[in-house]
Amino acid sequence: MRRRLTGPARKNSVFGRTALAALCALGLAACGTARAGDTESERAAVRAENRSTASPAAPAAPAAPASKGAADTEGAEFLPFMELLLDIAEPCLPSDLPTALPPEELAEPEKVEERELGGTVPPEEPLPLPDEPVPTSEPRDPEDAKKETELSSVEKCEAPLHVGRITKALAKTPDPTAAQVAGTLHDLGYIEERVHTPRHASDHVEFTLDLRLMGGQLCLSGTTTGTRTTVEAYGGSPEVECQDVRRTS
Repeated sequence: MRRRLTGPARKNSVFGRTALAALCALGLAACGTARAGDTESERAAVRAENRSTASPAAPAAPAAPASKGAADTEGAEFLPFMELLLDIAEPCLPSDLPTALPPEELAEPEKVEERELGGTVPPEEPLPLPDEPVPTSEPRDPEDAKKETELSSVEKCEAPLHVGRITKALAKTPDPTAAQVAGTLHDLGYIEERVHTPRHASDHVEFTLDLRLMGGQLCLSGTTTGTRTTVEAYGGSPEVECQDVRRTS
């Protein structure tokens, strides 16, 4: 039987329970099983029982696998597509690209070292400020953007490389459907977002390829019957779709 506290002992007990209640309000786990009026030995027994029956923390649930749709976005396929275009264009790049610093920079090693460390070289003289604001260019006429543009020398070189691999692949499918043409182009590494309007027209399939990368202008327009494939290269401004370019030939 519990002994009833009186006098100072009762006051201390009341103060102790008040303090415990305050600690419980702060979220202490040990106080969750304490009851008003319990003795210290009873509370210790409860805490020991709680520790003995507490289950170990459950391991974190494994992360849910990414959905298939997330891997089918342009972001997931664009990097291999970009690497493909760069690999095809590599033989067309000029062989005389600079591999060393110009002589004037070699004569100033301190500036070269500062640039290598990520610093900035302050100008020797302050840059003059213009007397009047630089006039802004007028908005470009949308019709002008649709005009065919001139391909660079590198694009003129790499275009036949694309044409050759496409023609060879399509020759393996006689009398192809639009879906088969699109699938063949995708198997070659051309992503869906860059293959436009493969459609069946009378006895052939028409398609357009957007190979513009980093400011490039290379577009391809092709037709195929399976046994005969014709692909033409032309330039198009990045402001418009390749199929919207007004061809001059």
